[in-house]
Amino acid sequence: MPFIFYLAISSSNMICDNKLTAKEEHNMFTHLHYVPILKWKQGEYQALSRLTNTVKDRLTPLIEIPPIGFDFETGRDRETIDDHLGDFGRRLKAKWHSRFCLVDTQYIRQATRTVDGRHFIEKVFEDARIEKCHAIPVVGLSNDSQSLAATAMVVRTDRRGVALRLTLPDFDRSNLAAEIGRVLTSLGVGYADTDLIIDQGASTFRPTSAFVRMMLALVGMIPMFNRWRTFTIVGTSYPDTISRLESPFPKLIPRQEWITYRALVNQLGSGTRIPTFGDYAVAHPDPVELDMRIVKPFAKLRYTIDESWHIGKGATVRTHGFGQYQSLCKQLMAQPYFDGRGYSAGDDYIADCAAGTVPTGNLTTWVWVSTNRHLTKVVSDLAIFHGLSGTVE
Repeated sequence: MPFIFYLAISSSNMICDNKLTAKEEHNMFTHLHYVPILKWKQGEYQALSRLTNTVKDRLTPLIEIPPIGFDFETGRDRETIDDHLGDFGRRLKAKWHSRFCLVDTQYIRQATRTVDGRHFIEKVFEDARIEKCHAIPVVGLSNDSQSLAATAMVVRTDRRGVALRLTLPDFDRSNLAAEIGRVLTSLGVGYADTDLIIDQGASTFRPTSAFVRMMLALVGMIPMFNRWRTFTIVGTSYPDTISRLESPFPKLIPRQEWITYRALVNQLGSGTRIPTFGDYAVAHPDPVELDMRIVKPFAKLRYTIDESWHIGKGATVRTHGFGQYQSLCKQLMAQPYFDGRGYSAGDDYIADCAAGTVPTGNLTTWVWVSTNRHLTKVVSDLAIFHGLSGTVE
């Protein structure tokens, strides 16, 4: 089911005083855009690659490099940083081409060095640069001096600026403005070179009115609010695990971050800068390190609808296999909110799986299916909320 949009960008929501001489023009997105935070794993990058070009044009992913991982048998890191990063640049080019993306390395220990002695951040962006990918580094107030120095080198080389990701605890700092200034100065950038992100993490968002008041107060603490290149608020209410949810299934879980975002925008005064919306797609923010020798994952089908996630749950896949996804897909297709074949690649796969014309796949298959559907749906949600019209194909 396609949706319609028309493009109407308010100049009051554009930051045009960029001090950097960029090699390529940065994607100066506004509140009409979408910033999903995605772990750089197979399911997520397959979901990105299978979006339509129109949907791709309306989002800029914030890609998180996942932790190196732990080998439960040896009690050591699973691999070196060089092996972990592997063909990051080539894969980024294959899955996202030369579109802009934000890249966050917070889950790698800051002191990590590559085999040739360089800071690993240099390698991440060198690999992207070699493939002519347009990657923008993400930093936080907790970055140490060495990681900031490595990021500053990236910024000087690529001249695409940087993204500053603030968490809710950051606003408890008595010297927030000074800390922000310290980080930007160390990177050699100004506000107009920087994408500002407020990350609400996994919040309750309730009661909505109180949470909106809190967010408005936090926004008021941001120095030079109208001078930042872009301004995004992200968060999620997706649970850390589905296993604690009680039957019956399917179950609907409210998308509180989306409900709260709309309430926040509706509270803004005329002429106030409107934030861009971001979320964690169909995942919890915290990286999960599971011992697959012990864990028995169950089949689950996540499907994003207007204000909720549909959660279909089956039995453990080790015992009952992946064939049960066919019945989960049929169960979903019987619901009035299933948008049908043609809405997204994820919707197509659900319909085909229910019909038995594609394999039932594995856990990674259903990550890309659910994530692809979610990204397409949120782009549609934003178009409708901000009063756009046109067809996404």
